Amino acid sequence: MLHASTIDRRSSVGARALNRLKSRFLDLSPKEADFVRRGFPAVESASRAHLEQIIESFIGGYNIALVEGDMSQLTQRLDTSFTPEFVGFAYEGAGLYFALADLVIPRSGNRLAVFTRSFGEKHDFITMVGAGFAVARIPFGLRRLESYQQRLDPLTAWCLADGYGFHHGFFHWRFFIEERGAAPASLDRQNRSLFDAGVGRAMWWVFGADAESIKAAISPFDKDRRAEMWSGIGTAIAYAGGVPTDVMAILPKLAGEHRFDLLSGIPFAAYMRTKGGNPAPWTDEACSLLLKLTVTETSNLIAAELTSYLNSTTNESDKRNECYLALRTRVKRRLEDFF
Repeated sequence: MLHASTIDRRSSVGARALNRLKSRFLDLSPKEADFVRRGFPAVESASRAHLEQIIESFIGGYNIALVEGDMSQLTQRLDTSFTPEFVGFAYEGAGLYFALADLVIPRSGNRLAVFTRSFGEKHDFITMVGAGFAVARIPFGLRRLESYQQRLDPLTAWCLADGYGFHHGFFHWRFFIEERGAAPASLDRQNRSLFDAGVGRAMWWVFGADAESIKAAISPFDKDRRAEMWSGIGTAIAYAGGVPTDVMAILPKLAGEHRFDLLSGIPFAAYMRTKGGNPAPWTDEACSLLLKLTVTETSNLIAAELTSYLNSTTNESDKRNECYLALRTRVKRRLEDFF
């Protein structure tokens, strides 16, 4: 009979061996963040180093999640390995890992749902965005996107489609941005909108946060797609940052008729940072400069409208299929009234 200590040692050795195998075959390289490797037009952008650091933080969070089996230890490692400005992106990377485990290893359990409802709850929205990368990276992912969303919290599951769109805009930018590739027709209305918001957000990287280039890229799209893309840019301004004040200030004017779509993306970023407790100076600046509000006041726009929306519906299907669209419409109207 084996003693408990012997079993523990063998279990520990087995876990280490498994982690080595996972690291060897599933690790993501920081080189994936390199603008030259991606062929982005913005290789000379002054924002490049900042934006590459964000993707490197995403990859770092994914690689830590890959080898850290304990969720409590994982959150400690993420929280201590990254500064507050960048830690949310590390959680986003962890979301990629958990979704890959859920989708590729059926018996792994619903790990993404467990994590975002427990240790990762503070960063649940951005973790769900990272999960959208997993949907994009496995051959049958798109087919399973909406059924996978059914297993997740309806108030955050919509973020997967945003992450899915960002992935395609970032890694396949020539087709989805230059050639204006459409969202998959199989997606429902909300997910198609979120796909476009994700593609729009990816433009922040592809064009190195250059305002004029972003405007030129969005303008040829159909009007309904432009609205969501400008919303994605608004979220990127406030959550990712990386531009000087003068560039930030001209974006609403460049957005033209989609000014309030752009501005409506900012409260989502403020809400994520407030909930996550991971402030960033560029979030403060975006809220102050573009909305004349503090981050807390901007975050409260989402909190108030979310409460109002939830009080107006008890239908779980509605929450799952229209929560994002309802929130964005409500916030946009509040901003139009405010200005």
